[in-house]
Amino acid sequence: MIRILEKNIADKIAAGEVIDRPVSIIKELLENSLDADASNITVEIKNGGKSYIRVTDNGCGIDGQQAELAFMRHATSKISSAEDLDAIHTLGFRGEALASICAVSRVELITKTADSKTGRKIVIEGSQVLENTAIGCPDGTTVTVRDLFYNVPARQKFLSSDNSETRRVVDMVSRISLAYGNVKINLINGERTVFATRGNGNIFNNIINIYGNNVGKDLLPVDGEGRGFILKGFVSAPSASAPSRNKQIFCVNGRIVTSKVMENGLEAAYKEKLFHGRFPVAFLFLSMPAEKLDVNVHPTKKEIRFDDDFEVEDFIKSNVRSVLMKKDALPQIRSEHIKHNAGIEEELFSYKSSEVSKENSDSNTYIQEISESKVSEKRKTQDIIYSDGEQVDIKNLLFNMRRKQEEEKKEILPEKPENRYFDFTTLNYIGTLFNTYIIASDENNFYLIDQHAAHERIFYEKLLDQYNQRDKASQQLLMPISINVSANVVAGEDIWFSDISGMGYDIEFFGNNTYIVREIPAFMELKEAEDFLSDFFKEMEDKPDLTDRQTLNKIIMRSCKSAVKGGDPLTQTEIQALVKDLDRCVNPFSCPHGRPTFIRMTKYEIEKLFKRV
Repeated sequence: MIRILEKNIADKIAAGEVIDRPVSIIKELLENSLDADASNITVEIKNGGKSYIRVTDNGCGIDGQQAELAFMRHATSKISSAEDLDAIHTLGFRGEALASICAVSRVELITKTADSKTGRKIVIEGSQVLENTAIGCPDGTTVTVRDLFYNVPARQKFLSSDNSETRRVVDMVSRISLAYGNVKINLINGERTVFATRGNGNIFNNIINIYGNNVGKDLLPVDGEGRGFILKGFVSAPSASAPSRNKQIFCVNGRIVTSKVMENGLEAAYKEKLFHGRFPVAFLFLSMPAEKLDVNVHPTKKEIRFDDDFEVEDFIKSNVRSVLMKKDALPQIRSEHIKHNAGIEEELFSYKSSEVSKENSDSNTYIQEISESKVSEKRKTQDIIYSDGEQVDIKNLLFNMRRKQEEEKKEILPEKPENRYFDFTTLNYIGTLFNTYIIASDENNFYLIDQHAAHERIFYEKLLDQYNQRDKASQQLLMPISINVSANVVAGEDIWFSDISGMGYDIEFFGNNTYIVREIPAFMELKEAEDFLSDFFKEMEDKPDLTDRQTLNKIIMRSCKSAVKGGDPLTQTEIQALVKDLDRCVNPFSCPHGRPTFIRMTKYEIEKLFKRV
């Protein structure tokens, strides 16, 4: 028998699409506050939000006569016609949030507009209005949610522990806080303030405040504009990659989203700069015409759809890659990487380990930041005591250090680096270290260039360039060379033959699993050409699919074993030639496997080591 469901049952089912755990409620309420043009928002939770959530803002508020209407399903002030869906400019627009929340919890709303003498208080439980009265209150809106899923016990079973739910809330509020740097956002867990942003529009300071100095110190500013797009934010230097994508935050028109398109653009920019299994840290904020994307593709609005995926992906790739080609992106040695006093460092390591073991450092970044602050204070205190041997006013010392830390947090964004690529011709080449590292310097930096990694990069790009050219530059051999291969390679000749010929080799089958080579690429030495073919055919024994360009690139990458090795002595002329070739590379900063070709250390860091600053 077909029947129409009762309203309370239908509301609970509909709520399941929008509200699945406490973090979903907080996200919806935060977005409502931001749409109300709030400049100060406080989020409070208890037990991970399962028993208590309160979101308070100083936004425009809701008119008292319409406050109860806001809890009706599909009631919204954000859109009025179907045409509005073609260009959404607000975070919320469906009118489902409050209706879904009150269907599965006990809700209290207190709100007041600036031109009203009194506010309005509404109490709702399970979609039933229990109270609607006038009340004295400040301008803005406060929504309190208690006892989530009290009337749907089956849903309660799927909630995680208090700590797990708290971590989800911290992560979500952190992401939104970064997207709205001009809004003061406070997050309180129980009686403790997790973090509080200043609302001064400084995204970099918010990153430091939320994720700690360790994340912030290796970030590079991104600032690009074109094609109707604006991209701002920060990405990590290749040397500061992470083991997962959990610190990749994408925001489009003020909306925190999960976007495979933006993720692909970011990874394409770091291609050949990171090892497999490593990921860049990124905080990217994209602004674009609202009519060029669709935000109405997911019940919780976590996903979006672009009109042109390729255009967005290419825009992100080109802007991030231009940042990674600058001097500031080079791996840098810092003074803190070098131990001064083994005994003190071991003690500090023991101290820090005991602190971090109390909480999960990845999930509770605010706890990690506090423990790192304690270690920093302990190191500075011990340095003074050990160096002078005099009695020190500890209270005064710690007070001064805390004041200095607060002043550092108030600093403005770092200046953007000079807008040009790295120029090898400005370096002064001094010699080599261990017959492996080329030593160089400029006015304010010291460099070590890995000769093997650099030559691998040169070899790889020359080979690909040769492959992509129509006219192949080859050199004929006076004495042809023979290469013996496996039967699998001979059987798959139709797969690889055109690719080898496309690199500049003149090769033909001679019989008995042997090939004769009469010409080799012009830029290769004979030994290099032989070694490359030998390694290439070893890779071909597994019959890879060379129709996939990425597969061919990987084989070429693995076959770069003929490059100069670490320990091979180089003359000054060879060094100059190597550096000159590296300067011509499209990506001179890393070898094809992702290792850095060179690292730098600033003059300031060296002076810190010698206690000159």
